[in-house]
Amino acid sequence: MKKIFSVQEIHNIEKKEFKKLKSSYVLMKRAGINCAKKIYKSKLNSKFIVLCGPGNNGGDGLVISQVLKKFNQNVILYCLKPIAYKKDAKIAFKKNRLIKNNYNCLNIPKKSVIIDCLFGIGLNRKVKGMYKNIIKKVNKSKQYVISIDIPSGINGDNGKIMGEAIKANSTYTLHAKKIGLTINSGMKYSGKVSIINIGIR
Repeated sequence: MKKIFSVQEIHNIEKKEFKKLKSSYVLMKRAGINCAKKIYKSKLNSKFIVLCGPGNNGGDGLVISQVLKKFNQNVILYCLKPIAYKKDAKIAFKKNRLIKNNYNCLNIPKKSVIIDCLFGIGLNRKVKGMYKNIIKKVNKSKQYVISIDIPSGINGDNGKIMGEAIKANSTYTLHAKKIGLTINSGMKYSGKVSIINIGIR
């Protein structure tokens, strides 16, 4: 059986990999490309609504949306203003050539697939305000949802809902399963969990 990791263990593994690669963005790019390839191979043939939050999970979404567009998919990207993005996510934001829609205009049409990149395993406080409203809107839409790494709003260590959480049909978790996907609400909210290889040995 494959090992299931805590958030801290994953951060430690990533830090070691960053040293080897001499660039942490390489890992984000790899994660985004491999997630996008799996989404594309799923042949969902829908309008993809990519929702990007402020952290590295949002950065993954910015890479995913760009790659899906290269695969000639119908992609609508929602993200924050440039000031919200730091470090690797900022690089991904700058490299992304899609129209960047504002969350005030969030529209989820029928027969769309939502790619949830709002929050990853680093979330450490309750979801509220605008993000809470976005998550409620997603869950209410009853559209197919793919969460990247973990459903937004689920605690990576204890699987509990932090204020509000996305109910995903599928979760593409990076490198390995996290404890939060296997216990409490995390187990129910993650749907079918697939591990995405991001080249860490």
